[in-house]
Amino acid sequence: MFDMRFLLICIAVYGVLISANVFAENVVDYQKDILPIISNHCFTCHGPDSATREGGLRLDQRDTAIAEGDSGEQAIVPGDFSASEIIRRVTSPDPDVRMPPADGPKALDQKQIELLKTWIKNGAEYQTHWAFKPVTEPVVPTTGGSDWPRNEIDHFVFARLLDRQLKPASEATRETLIRRVAFDLTGLPPTIDEVDEYLADQSDQAYEQMLDRYLQSPAYGEHMARHWLDLARYADTNGYQYDTEREQWVWRDWVIDAYNRNMPFDQFTIEQLAGDLLPNATAQQRLATGFNRNHGITIEGGIIDEEYRTEYVMDRVITTGGVWMGLTVGCARCHDHKYDPISQHEFYQLYSFFNQVPERGMRGFTPSETIPSPLASNRQQELESKLLELQAELDTPVDLDSYLDTWTEQIAKSPVGGWKVLIPETLKSSGGSTLTPLEDHSVLAGGANPRQDIYDISSRTDAVDITAIRLEALTHDSLPNNGPGRHSNSNFVLSEFELTAVSVVDNSKIQTVKIARAISDYEQINYEVAKAINGTVANNDGWAVDGPTRKEPATAIFVAEKPFGFSGGTMLRFRLRHEAGFATHGIGRARLSVTTDQERDLRLKGIPAEIRLIAATDKLARSADDIAKLRDYFIAHHDPQSDLKQRVKEIEQQLASAFPATMIMQDMPQPRKTHVLHRGQYNEPTDEVSAGIPAVFPSMPKSAAANRLGFAEWLVAPEHPLTARVAVNRYWQRLFGIGLVKTSEDFGVQGSLPSHPELLDWLATEFIRSGWDVKHIQRLMMTSATYRQTSRVGATAYQADPENQWLARGPRMRLDGEEIRDAALLASGLMVNQLGGKSVYPYQPAGLWMELNNRPGYSKEYPQGSGDDLYRRSVYTFWKRTVPSPMLKILDAPEREFCTIRRSRTNTPSQALVLLNSVQFVEAARHLGERMMKYDALRLEDKLTFGFRLVTARKPTELEMEAIMEAFESERRKMAASPQTALKILQVGESEFDSTLDQSQLAAFATIARLYLNLDEAITKE
Repeated sequence: MFDMRFLLICIAVYGVLISANVFAENVVDYQKDILPIISNHCFTCHGPDSATREGGLRLDQRDTAIAEGDSGEQAIVPGDFSASEIIRRVTSPDPDVRMPPADGPKALDQKQIELLKTWIKNGAEYQTHWAFKPVTEPVVPTTGGSDWPRNEIDHFVFARLLDRQLKPASEATRETLIRRVAFDLTGLPPTIDEVDEYLADQSDQAYEQMLDRYLQSPAYGEHMARHWLDLARYADTNGYQYDTEREQWVWRDWVIDAYNRNMPFDQFTIEQLAGDLLPNATAQQRLATGFNRNHGITIEGGIIDEEYRTEYVMDRVITTGGVWMGLTVGCARCHDHKYDPISQHEFYQLYSFFNQVPERGMRGFTPSETIPSPLASNRQQELESKLLELQAELDTPVDLDSYLDTWTEQIAKSPVGGWKVLIPETLKSSGGSTLTPLEDHSVLAGGANPRQDIYDISSRTDAVDITAIRLEALTHDSLPNNGPGRHSNSNFVLSEFELTAVSVVDNSKIQTVKIARAISDYEQINYEVAKAINGTVANNDGWAVDGPTRKEPATAIFVAEKPFGFSGGTMLRFRLRHEAGFATHGIGRARLSVTTDQERDLRLKGIPAEIRLIAATDKLARSADDIAKLRDYFIAHHDPQSDLKQRVKEIEQQLASAFPATMIMQDMPQPRKTHVLHRGQYNEPTDEVSAGIPAVFPSMPKSAAANRLGFAEWLVAPEHPLTARVAVNRYWQRLFGIGLVKTSEDFGVQGSLPSHPELLDWLATEFIRSGWDVKHIQRLMMTSATYRQTSRVGATAYQADPENQWLARGPRMRLDGEEIRDAALLASGLMVNQLGGKSVYPYQPAGLWMELNNRPGYSKEYPQGSGDDLYRRSVYTFWKRTVPSPMLKILDAPEREFCTIRRSRTNTPSQALVLLNSVQFVEAARHLGERMMKYDALRLEDKLTFGFRLVTARKPTELEMEAIMEAFESERRKMAASPQTALKILQVGESEFDSTLDQSQLAAFATIARLYLNLDEAITKE
């Protein structure tokens, strides 16, 4: 039987041992040991938030914690834990007395209780939270003569390693180092030439010179900007329900340029937060303020304007607090912050700085300004160069007669008269219109003219295997403006077209004819005839003809999903519904026809009879006038250079329109009053507040303006405790995968303690001392021995420190989605390096936008790009907030609805499926395979090694090469045996493969390239 007494003895002994151990050390750190306990378990009811404070007890401040409470008890009696009410409460067996309460945070364990006791016994000293203390430069520790450190960073790291009885790893291979540096500074892998240049340089400064070359690359600015776009919640759409497009890309160009120019971070900060308020602000400084106009903006009707305007201001405050101070200031919107010393009143003082923009809640797109991109000169030159190239191509003589002859031969071979006009037998109007058959078998509507009407028309035909129906809207003298429609301006809308086929022999046999597609020779803007079939559609959908601009006959052809009709005769029952939300009426004169060869008739659709007759005439018998008419028509409708001319037109339009207006910040002439909002509600203002800073921070200088400019200057003042710490921590996080403060989004009481607090402060002071030099601080981190360690240290070391918090090895992490895609494009030779410019639309699964964000009248199908646009860097990918790029999303990119300080990194099966099967990667693999196949080497092994190096920056080992060669031979045999499979692989994507190459062999190379791109090493930085 279980002995309860034995269990109680064990528990008692365990408690004594814990207590003895804690008291023996007699050292308890408030920041490390005590603050996490009272923050997690007590602050909900006894912290900074006065609204939820119980019993008048506040434990986040020493003077209130040791004072006599409402109950007459003293929560903490310094030096005497047995007299302290807090100890009595956390150890009480009575659930009505014990704290935290049963429905509150988790109860304290024995170790936490003993830590509290020891701390109280030692005097219960409080400390200011480390992040709110001024940044002071610590003394660089000595390392006992070790030659491992290369700079000050290593001394701090080495000292912590010694404390934990760890030792650093050896230096990574040179191939690993250049690949690591290339990705960290440009987001791209190194080229083989870059690798060979570095390997050949045996000088002492080879590594530093290699690093400096990447720092000077234009790709550096693109890569750094990509990370900043997450913070800035940049997107190409407005978010919310309709998520319509916006053009803010000129601001993105500003960010890229600022990083490439190495703009000091304090200037980078001031210009983005308050560039418009600088004395004699330049256009580029005003452009910079687009940072705080990147939030979502609604266009939804029926909203309360002030409610959404308030949300925009909230977004700016919360984003600024997170990006520059690493604080969750938004927690103080509705009440005092529960953990950090920021009151609700102070939150709205910060809010006041950003509450002065003259904007609206609905369609709040102003103020905006048309400002040239700082990359304009480069972009303009590229466009002008491309234009000259296309114009030269246009000037190249084209054998127009050859094209014309081919076209006329096709027309001549297509017989005219494939349509069989139907004779109407029964006619009916639901709206009371008079339907009269005319001699040409058309039907004329007269009499009543309702806004909504249904024409039911039945006709008999002997045709079988009918493939299409033609509906002609014909003009007539009796109709308004002698046009085809019944409205006063002769327009009409056909909102529904239905057809039922009934067997004349056996009327029980019925077919509902499904329409596969519909085409018209006139479609009014915002109307699509394809949507007007087999079902009622919304306004602005259907076949519409605008009478004022079109008084000619119009034709719509409805192609059946499959042939229909019955032997022995078919009765066709048509239903034409005319319905619209405005004063639009139906077709005035209609005629119906059928055909059994729709393809022939579609080829002839829209070609005037005169042109058909000329085309059918023998070439030598055509008159000069006929030849001129034929040529003019052909050039107007079938010009072989039409695509080229369209591209020229598009570039000319880009050059003419230059740049779209960019949303910027601007303060109103008369300041808007700011109030504390009860529970954060826009319509419940309470006390008026003026702009100001939370008391926990150094105050703004009295000479500083109480506006965004003064606030921005305060943020980058050397005495500010957070800005420099937060910035260098993000740079560290980017390079090492985890920040010195793991919770880079939260430096507050609930955040993680720094793993290397002295190093963090030394980096912060060095950052300020360098003049806020971003390249300098990153170079310092990357030239350290800490950064240059190998990540290959074995499973034991990884298990001992999974996150590499103590830095006993080099960084190793999966690349971001953008880096994986860009690396594949670069290795394949597909990448288009064009700096800056508007967003592009690379490959994406069809229908996704409409599936997830279908808003009639506002949503559209994804307009996939072509040519160069498919292969530009991922930083330029069009970012729709509600439907971001699915490839990037699967690889952990955020929606950018809000500021993202650090991305998550997951590993899921869908990621593998994307890398193996998405068009972008399969096409890239094919081009990489083609590069290998064309590589100037005789041996197959050398060709395969070339591709391996393009992806991994190193040569394969002997065992790896054996496996690769075996896989290649297997694939080559498989593709030779199945040419269809080979062709299928080679036809993926918009680009064409080199048809002069052996297809089975090229497909085998493409398969090996696909293997390369899916290696763990290919998608990992190590």
